[in-house]
Amino acid sequence: MRRNGFEKPLNPMQVGTWALLPLLLLQFLFFASPILPIAASIPCTIVVFLCGFFCAYYAYWVCITDPIDRRLQCHLQEAENNDGENNNIQNRNGNTEVTDDDNQTKFCWVCSLDVHELSMHCKFCNKCVGKFDHHCHWLNTCVGKENYDFFFRAVGSTLALVIVHGSVLAGLVISFFVQYSHAQKYGRIDDSIYDRSNHWFNANDGVAVAIVNIVFVVIDAACIVLLGQLFLFHIKLRREGITTYAYIIRDGHRKRDLSKQKMELERRRITAIQQAERDKDIIRKWRLTVGGVPYLGETICRTCDPLRAETSVTTQEGNNIEQGVISEDDASVNDVDEGEGVDVGECAATTNQCTHSDDDVVNHANQSRPVSSNANGGFENEVETSAPVHLHTLNENDESSPPNTVQMIPVTPPENS
Repeated sequence: MRRNGFEKPLNPMQVGTWALLPLLLLQFLFFASPILPIAASIPCTIVVFLCGFFCAYYAYWVCITDPIDRRLQCHLQEAENNDGENNNIQNRNGNTEVTDDDNQTKFCWVCSLDVHELSMHCKFCNKCVGKFDHHCHWLNTCVGKENYDFFFRAVGSTLALVIVHGSVLAGLVISFFVQYSHAQKYGRIDDSIYDRSNHWFNANDGVAVAIVNIVFVVIDAACIVLLGQLFLFHIKLRREGITTYAYIIRDGHRKRDLSKQKMELERRRITAIQQAERDKDIIRKWRLTVGGVPYLGETICRTCDPLRAETSVTTQEGNNIEQGVISEDDASVNDVDEGEGVDVGECAATTNQCTHSDDDVVNHANQSRPVSSNANGGFENEVETSAPVHLHTLNENDESSPPNTVQMIPVTPPENS
């Protein structure tokens, strides 16, 4: 089980990360600071080294912090110390585990222990990580609840480092070649970047210094693109309140749904093209064919595709119907809340029970029995014979039911005195 990112075996990507950071700082110290004007050299060097310090500081804490699940951690501590006094809850195997405010757990079959619901077992670290985000190969450790904030700050400080480092080097390279062109035509300018590059450590080779700076500008540009995407991605995750693992799962479900929709659309397209051939509708067949061309039908010819248009209309109608049903439900609820009382013998959709006269006490168990009409036009009540039935003819002005409707209300006979 890997407890931190510095345990062996080390990852080659991790070695490259820790080697690149001091390389960037040393390159700036020897190839940028001596060439910059003194007014810019000191503040730029301070800013670059501060960014490098925070980058190394936060990356160190990401690696040294163990993001193990709390229940698993306490279980391991108990196994090592043979002490069960600090933990009070027993898991399904009879072992004790840490008390946690969130009781949502799941069972890890690898660790044979109940862990937090958001914990995941990492195959690289061989442990369950609390609120698992992802396994970082660049730092050779898992990122979870305990070290995610350090990871986010490490990415931000590293991005700031390469932006400042690359911007200063790019300015030096541009200034060098501008002044180099000026020196070829009009002569060199004293105490310029071009002049200081030529006198760099008495090497008298400013072009070589510029080439080194160009190489590191390219490295910085690649790092800015990669780290910028990663930093913006994690800003989005923090706003949505989800982890990288949860985002990957959600994105996988979305892609599967889109794939199913695409397959269904292609099936409908083949059927529609065959129907257009039978109907000899050449225009519709051409529109369906063009709409099925990859990329072209999804972008430029999307509006002329009849299937996509029909799907959009159907979806819009479905949304309108759903909104209408919701509106009608809300209106009915409001009508119920604001409705007035009803007359004796009538039923209304109110929160109170139906009210009847004293002689018509409703037996709700028998009232739920179905009522069917016989061949003579009468009604045949399928209720117990011990319960007499009262027939109530509803008012013709009552809008809740058709006129001359007979309502069967079974009543319970009064008890013998």
